[in-house]
Amino acid sequence: MSQTFFSKLDDYEKKTRLNQLASEKGKLTIWVKGRPSKYTQIAMAFDRDRLEIVLDSKDDLFSDGTEILSNFEVRGMIFFAKSVFRKSVGDHGVVHFNGDFFKAEKRSSYRLMTYPIYEVYAHFDTSGFDEENNVISLNKSEQTGLFKNFIKLVESKESSENEGHELKVRVQDFSTTGMSLHVGELEQQYFVKDRIFQNAQIAFPDERILIPQVKVVYVVPMIAGDKGQKKFKIGLHFPDLPSKIDDQLGKKINKLLREIDSNKDFENLVK
Repeated sequence: MSQTFFSKLDDYEKKTRLNQLASEKGKLTIWVKGRPSKYTQIAMAFDRDRLEIVLDSKDDLFSDGTEILSNFEVRGMIFFAKSVFRKSVGDHGVVHFNGDFFKAEKRSSYRLMTYPIYEVYAHFDTSGFDEENNVISLNKSEQTGLFKNFIKLVESKESSENEGHELKVRVQDFSTTGMSLHVGELEQQYFVKDRIFQNAQIAFPDERILIPQVKVVYVVPMIAGDKGQKKFKIGLHFPDLPSKIDDQLGKKINKLLREIDSNKDFENLVK
């Protein structure tokens, strides 16, 4: 039976996540503790000073001042909170986040930092995107060194049935819910928010794990590298991951975590 780990977040993190929820017009589920009925509403706006999410609904779901529980998902992460239901001046429902705020994830979904300890790579099939010209569009006059460098990033792979392209990127960290990558400006063009890659693979030194769907949830610019190259952090989510693959990833994380602990014990031994 799966367990869930809840970590309490501070006010800054609370405000950041609620702002993201409203900015993305995300879904917020609210209910009264112990009651079976749950209501899913759209977050319309966030009042940072009052810590309130304004709902895109005027339904009388609860009486004003009712203590409720709430949860929502942002960028592949799930958050829970103790809240209060209120009514705004315009009769819209309002959720006041005056209580504790938590991030939740499965016990088996601890995020494992793989870089630089382990060489773990993600492989993406980009043939469909290349054909649709969604990634980069350069005519013959524009096929400069930039274009040639871009082509080097993509490894061609041929079979008797078809010819595709594979993008290989080193994984920075991962869990059973998703992973993050650091990429350059050329690779970044493949990672557009909400794009879904089919049948990606995570390659470990001793095995490969097939991920049926990988969704891009965020693309964040990073500080330029030593040579001034632009870098980006890519956040990826594994939507609707089959339980068999969830277990496979969880076992791999637990195995590597045990190895890391052993490495630390050994380092302490030889000090």
